[in-house]
Amino acid sequence: MVEAVTAQDMQRFDRYTIEEIGVPSLVLMERAAMSVIEVLAAGSFDLANVLVIAGLGNNGGDGVAIARMLTQKGVNVDLLILGDEHRATANTATQLKIARGYGIETQNRVRDFRNYTVIVDALFGIGLSKPVPSKLGDIIKRVNAANIPVISVDVPSGLHATTGEILGSAIRATATVTFAYPKQGLLQNEGLKRAGNIYVKDIGIYSPEELAAFKQEESEN
Repeated sequence: MVEAVTAQDMQRFDRYTIEEIGVPSLVLMERAAMSVIEVLAAGSFDLANVLVIAGLGNNGGDGVAIARMLTQKGVNVDLLILGDEHRATANTATQLKIARGYGIETQNRVRDFRNYTVIVDALFGIGLSKPVPSKLGDIIKRVNAANIPVISVDVPSGLHATTGEILGSAIRATATVTFAYPKQGLLQNEGLKRAGNIYVKDIGIYSPEELAAFKQEESEN
């Protein structure tokens, strides 16, 4: 059993699941979104007025899916998209198209983050390895200053998923829902202060070694 992984390990497992096992990446994105909603709906968060902050990468696509699913459950949700949508990954662009098909509108600025009861942080995921751009760093600082409960998707935005170092600015989360395996950066350095309560959710991504062990166990039964 893998206990904690680097960002590079997790990216390898993700590619293996998609390319070798054949699970579509959008399916994994939907599962990730549902797992975050499970934590949001468990009772520790006030869902009266939710803000989802989504970036252009696949972490942002998770966020867009979360916003859609919450809206479909009757939750009041604002969806903040940061960056030029033309630069979004293919999956995130698809999620935005689906969300708009359900009548969900997006916005590109928030006047006061204190107007929300909980914020979903889906700005940056495990792929971040360079300092957060200054404009987005300023938004991260405003979110932290608002002192509103934040639930981060996979890792708090701005935290290096492997080392736990802050890449310029990083979200201070109340909780982090991470997928498949805990990331090493959540368990060391600033990750210990920034991740909050950590929830590890199985969305169907496994290491090749663990999957081989599953197959061996099944063949012996």
